[in-house]
Amino acid sequence: MFYKENRALFTDLYELTMSQGYFNYEMNDKATFDLFFRENPFNGGYSVACGISLALEYLKHFRFTDSDINYLKRKNLFKDEFLEFLSTIRFTGTVEGVLEGTIMFPYTPIIKITSSLIEAQLVETALLNIINYSTLIATKAARITHSAKGGKIVEFGLRRAQGDSAYIGVRAALVGGCVGTSFVKAGEIWDCQIAGTQAHSWVQAFPSEYDSFKAYANSFPKNCILLLDTYNVLKSGLPNAIQIAKYLRAQGKELQGVRIDSGDLAYLALEVYRTFSKEGFPNISIILSNELDEYTINSIVQHIKEQGNNNEYDKNICNETINHLIYGVGTRLITGGEQGALGGVYKLVAFNGIPRIKVSENPQKTINPGDKTVWRVSDSKGKFLADVIGLSHENPIEAGDTIFHPIDPLKKFVIPPNVTIEPLYQKIMENGRITLKETIFSWKKGQKNFISQFRKLDPTFKRLLNPHIYKVSLSKKLFQLKMNLIKKYSPDDIKENHQNLISN
Repeated sequence: MFYKENRALFTDLYELTMSQGYFNYEMNDKATFDLFFRENPFNGGYSVACGISLALEYLKHFRFTDSDINYLKRKNLFKDEFLEFLSTIRFTGTVEGVLEGTIMFPYTPIIKITSSLIEAQLVETALLNIINYSTLIATKAARITHSAKGGKIVEFGLRRAQGDSAYIGVRAALVGGCVGTSFVKAGEIWDCQIAGTQAHSWVQAFPSEYDSFKAYANSFPKNCILLLDTYNVLKSGLPNAIQIAKYLRAQGKELQGVRIDSGDLAYLALEVYRTFSKEGFPNISIILSNELDEYTINSIVQHIKEQGNNNEYDKNICNETINHLIYGVGTRLITGGEQGALGGVYKLVAFNGIPRIKVSENPQKTINPGDKTVWRVSDSKGKFLADVIGLSHENPIEAGDTIFHPIDPLKKFVIPPNVTIEPLYQKIMENGRITLKETIFSWKKGQKNFISQFRKLDPTFKRLLNPHIYKVSLSKKLFQLKMNLIKKYSPDDIKENHQNLISN
């Protein structure tokens, strides 16, 4: 939506000042940048790539308008010759990378940009802004949907979102497995299901709770969902809702669901579903809300499962309750909850055909140099085993090859037999034109891709706490190139911090 407009000034100032410097020194040869992150968000075991299609739209429509040029001219920072150059610039480069919904891991680039140096530099900030936030929210949504164990997640975060981030936040949540949103305009833009009930003010506005329920049922007889906790869930809301369910059935309609927004959600959900089922309404949906996240939802599911071992409850009722739960998740989804941003970075890895490296006293921040590609290795059961980053010009890796940890060279791994090795990247833009059908980048295709890939991820990587660490490795040629460049460019004090890398 937003990225079909010209948004060249959606950038940091230093992208423009560096670009003028490149222009002054006639440094505009081919450059390659990698966009990647160093740590999974939420201390998790995986991430869900998202925002690629929005990034492509941004690149496709990248240009400086007359208004942009006039604004920059008034800043008295830029030469007229450079501003004239900016007025003609378009993105004409190539983008290789993964599709929406691809399961990703640290150090594996989500996309690789190859273009003239100035073009590639100017688009850095926007690409990070779009992909970092989208990937963060898609990953959060994936964690939440996985915790529901068959229940459904609806995005409820508009009133708590950081302004217009709600638009692309909804899209990312859908890619990560959500079934709909409360945000009406986002529902129109993304062509997704919109969902909602009523607020407590609706119930309070009527003489009695029963009157409010009946009025709502008469207004929306085919889509009636009632809010139970205005006064008391079990003693007031539930019996009144049962009466409305019978009232609608007498007219040939069915009550669709009820919502609980406070109290002990696990206990109340089980009691409400059990009562509805006993009264002949086993298909009722129970919508839960109130500051939910993956940990709270996991706790609700576990509590209900445990009650199946209690003589007071029937195990089947407990399982059915879990399957009929819908969670409205707002603040802690749309904002990222405990983690407000993904630390994705955009690094120059080759210029004019020559590999480039950034060396740091912190080995985690020493980048993997060169124009690269990525292979994904799966075991004989189709489960993801490792990602191997290699140089674009080298032969594909094979079973029996030794691969190297990207940070610790003492950690090596030999690719076992009976594995499947596939290239991870596709060419998704060439000469500034999107090369794949644009429908492949829809959130629906992204969600389908995510669900398919998530099944191939071992459960050990899906744990909310202390997940297993996925193998992301370097091919032997890339590893040797990295070691050579570290030796070449590191001053003595940094070399000492890299001594393990260098000695190996």
